Amino acid sequence: MIDTQEAVTKETAPGPARMAARSWPIILLAALVLLLYRVVLLKLIHDWWNFPDFSHGFVVPVFSAFLVYRDRARLAQTPKKPTWLGLIVVAMGLAWLVVGVLGAELFLSRTSGIVLLAGIALTFWGWPRLRVLAFPLAFLVFAIPIPAIVFNQITFPLQLLASRVAAEILPLLQVPVLREGNVIRLPAMSLEVAEACSGIRSLMSLGTLAIIYGFFLEKAVWKRVALALASVPIAVFANSARIIGTGLCVQYWDPTKALGFFHEFSGFVIFGFSLAMLFAVQKGLALVGKKKEPSSSGTHDLPSPANPAIADNGNAGIRFVVIVIVLVAATVFLRFRGVMENIPQATPLAAFPAVIGPWQSVDRPIDSDVREILGPGDFLNRFYVSQEKPVGVDLFIAYFPSQRSGDTIHSPKNCLPGAGWVFENSRHVPLQLPGMKPLQVNETILAKGPNKMFAIYWYQAHGRAIASEYWAKFYLVADAMRMNRTDGALVRLITPVLPGETVAAARARTLELAAQFSPQLKNYIPQ
Repeated sequence: MIDTQEAVTKETAPGPARMAARSWPIILLAALVLLLYRVVLLKLIHDWWNFPDFSHGFVVPVFSAFLVYRDRARLAQTPKKPTWLGLIVVAMGLAWLVVGVLGAELFLSRTSGIVLLAGIALTFWGWPRLRVLAFPLAFLVFAIPIPAIVFNQITFPLQLLASRVAAEILPLLQVPVLREGNVIRLPAMSLEVAEACSGIRSLMSLGTLAIIYGFFLEKAVWKRVALALASVPIAVFANSARIIGTGLCVQYWDPTKALGFFHEFSGFVIFGFSLAMLFAVQKGLALVGKKKEPSSSGTHDLPSPANPAIADNGNAGIRFVVIVIVLVAATVFLRFRGVMENIPQATPLAAFPAVIGPWQSVDRPIDSDVREILGPGDFLNRFYVSQEKPVGVDLFIAYFPSQRSGDTIHSPKNCLPGAGWVFENSRHVPLQLPGMKPLQVNETILAKGPNKMFAIYWYQAHGRAIASEYWAKFYLVADAMRMNRTDGALVRLITPVLPGETVAAARARTLELAAQFSPQLKNYIPQ
């Protein structure tokens, strides 16, 4: 990607020697970047391979590389204006990487690579050539899974919309249904529209393909944007069609086959149907504005300057050495700091008192599929009852000794609606519990049909308890940089609101149990 011919060769050198002299700096820089990002890339490829939501990631870098190759002539014709400002961008990318790796934020560590590549290009080629590379570099973002905390906020409402559409259409086909959140109850069985904490599987892949498709077939930027935006309603409609098909199979064929072969096979059929709808939208856009529109793809010819590469006064070699040094330094720093994470000793949650004051408990097993979603950690799921109370309270604690592998705390705002519960009301309130500093907690009223529940939950780590998942993420990164620790926990209590009972009564019952067990938390969640 860099041209160091002026610094490392002489004009009289033979052709093969000059080619080798031009290639070895590029190879060395590429090797250093790959070494620096080895763990990040392996984890990214693992996610592409194992999570269908992100399998389109394999296509994205190939398409970006194709764009660079296609525009190679234009790139060569563009004046080269190296600038030391590129080193600032390189430093920003590396700082971004360090914060992401040490702070257990995969999205930061992955996107830092794009910033680093942009900084290297700016250092050796300058702004004119970086503008040529802007779209291929920016498109790499689509290969990076967006943070779950954001992904679920975007896709889960669409998931609920798809289930709502299916629940409206199935009765028209003589299939009685009862929808509870994203759970559709049929006479033979219940259908969960998607796994808990998941979104519409095809949305990200379809959106990425829409951008690629529009880039090749449309010249006008507004048409490309319209085609990309059209992928959202298409994904919702296609997902609704899949749910309807599954519901029909359950009702009129065989429930086992409906959730087996048909469910898997229909995924391919529906995605093909989505592509056909995308093609139809593109054809419709093509009918708008038939006159020839100027190309915005970057393929138009540029006048070839007399000498696109300006003199660098030997500074290319200095820039090359500086970038090599900072890449090696970042690699060494992350290698030693990353493997030396401070993971505190914690008492297993299984030892948490089963009897607390008047409250006695029974353990509730966690399903294997839920455990797989939660990831590696220590979990407690118990139902506490008291003879003085009409009903018990469920206590769930999830403790993660380390979150650097990407297995982080899941927000109840995503998982509870996945089980059909709707958040009727949610607020942050201050709370003072024995043995703890004043804290902010989430108070929530959940509803599923006529049933209601009252819940409180908070995030706890390093002696700090907060309500907001966004602030919890911020402190996770900050504490990782300051203390080299990424451990943390979620504490959640839920109790039913009985028929005729007030929410205030359910709240009082929940807070009474919280007051009983809160002094014990410091023994199981390290301060």
